[in-house]
Amino acid sequence: MKKVDNQRAQTLAEEALKLMQEAKVLQQQAQCQAARILGYQQQSDGLAFKYLAAKAEHGEHSQQAFEAKQAWLHARKSVQARYPKFHGK
Repeated sequence: MKKVDNQRAQTLAEEALKLMQEAKVLQQQAQCQAARILGYQQQSDGLAFKYLAAKAEHGEHSQQAFEAKQAWLHARKSVQARYPKFHGK
């Protein structure tokens, strides 16, 4: 009977370890996503609105819209490079 108990305890310990590892990956994914969202909010979103405003005011093919779009896209890429999507193991 003791051997069965030991095997069951080992199985439960292995399952608990696996669940803890999965929880750690999910936590890391959530932290990465939160950092990326905050980065977009702080650095990119305002530039997106400036681009839309320049596009509406000066036209989609204007120099102002082009420059605003480039600034916005550069900020997005900067955030993406700083906070790459987390894929875990």
